[in-house]
Amino acid sequence: MASSDSLINLTLLHTNDLHGRVEQVVRIATLVKQIRTEVKSKGGACFYFDAGDAEDTILLESCLTRGSAMDVIMKGAGCDQITLGNAIPLRYGPQAIENLANHFGKPLLCANLTDSTGQIFKGLTPYVIETIGDYKIGIIGLTAPMSIYSIFFGSKPLQPVEIVPELIQRVRDAGAKTIIVLSHIGSAADINLSENVSGIDVIIGAHDHKRISPPLVVNDTLIVQSGEHGQMLGRLDLVLDPQSGIVISHDGGLIPVGEEIRDDTDTLAVVAVEKERAQTLMRIEIGELLAPVECLEVQECSAGNLLADALLAHVVGAQVAFVINGHWNGGLEAGVVTQGELYAANRSAGNPARIELTGAQIKQFLVAALKPENIARKIHPLRGRAVGMPHIAGMRVKVDDRNSDLVEIYVNGARMKPDDRFIVAGSDMEFSEYLGYLVIPDEQINYEVPTILPEVVEEYIKQRSPLGRIPGNRIFKQ
Repeated sequence: MASSDSLINLTLLHTNDLHGRVEQVVRIATLVKQIRTEVKSKGGACFYFDAGDAEDTILLESCLTRGSAMDVIMKGAGCDQITLGNAIPLRYGPQAIENLANHFGKPLLCANLTDSTGQIFKGLTPYVIETIGDYKIGIIGLTAPMSIYSIFFGSKPLQPVEIVPELIQRVRDAGAKTIIVLSHIGSAADINLSENVSGIDVIIGAHDHKRISPPLVVNDTLIVQSGEHGQMLGRLDLVLDPQSGIVISHDGGLIPVGEEIRDDTDTLAVVAVEKERAQTLMRIEIGELLAPVECLEVQECSAGNLLADALLAHVVGAQVAFVINGHWNGGLEAGVVTQGELYAANRSAGNPARIELTGAQIKQFLVAALKPENIARKIHPLRGRAVGMPHIAGMRVKVDDRNSDLVEIYVNGARMKPDDRFIVAGSDMEFSEYLGYLVIPDEQINYEVPTILPEVVEEYIKQRSPLGRIPGNRIFKQ
């Protein structure tokens, strides 16, 4: 128990932006146990915090459970508090947040993401109070206040600088003397927060995957961040004045998490349970394919055409569809298809999109998408996969064999004119700045959240099972 006159020795261990790297988490758990034992043997206290985005579709178990498997694993690894990142609400909507909290065993921290009535979503809490004996520490959570939240599901993301002063007062009224912010807003925003709001002792950052070590000191606030993917475990040792809560001294750094660190057996056991939970979902049969679905990167293929067909059928009123093939990881074999096989082949977190476009805009997208350098390009949201060929439904495209900029588009046998207008089905990726082929402001597009593209394909296969060979030759050269 901490006395009222003895100095408080506090060690904060921290991670951020793990993005499904379970193999690192089981090693981090070993380090957390070792450091906790060491700190407690010397009379100190130790907490392990994560600043968000532990979940990611790169991990199949996370994908199948809408992120909750990763939160179970983080709990098993000894994590005390997690702040909400952007990965889950953007992919699956706010409905998925409560599921994360249920599996983590407590609410996630986030004070600045609210619904249309101004209430924070179920599964969140703006702050918590941790104790060291009778000494209290306030931990406030923040997520990136992305404008797209209001477009996707009518939420009200609040600006950290505007709400944190009142939150600091609330945790101080609750008895907290030291104030920690678990922040998923990015390092530049962390610095801005420190410059404009006094009274924050530590900001543990995330979102832009920076390594900030040694700690950055801004307006008496220590700012740290541990990079990405569990490559480093952050450690910040603090000596606190028990009366004022002021940080008397600090020492911070990053600990490499290499393969030489043994896996924690307790965490491995949790991982095994979550893998079995995912396996149960993977065994669910969704339909039958009478022909294999091939996934090819640099040419038209049945996987891309299947996704285009599924979007065209799914999006209400759509007349045509276009989509990149980078949403696919691989193909599907003929025969009975399980949910696990589909999600292994397509883990895209893209949401269906509906928009009215002119013929000129559709042509702009396809001309750019058919350029070889764009087909081969790799972008971060696709997790290392190539963008791939564009695929279409409801239209055919003729490309001049000698000049790929010369493209003719046909709908129902009639050549598309520049001023023709069509309801188009796609996903958020096709209209994003990441691609840059045809950038459309989000507020002009109708997105269907929390539906994701694998679910659209699943629905299509179920409704048409057994599904025959996917028609091809939609984009042809002449």
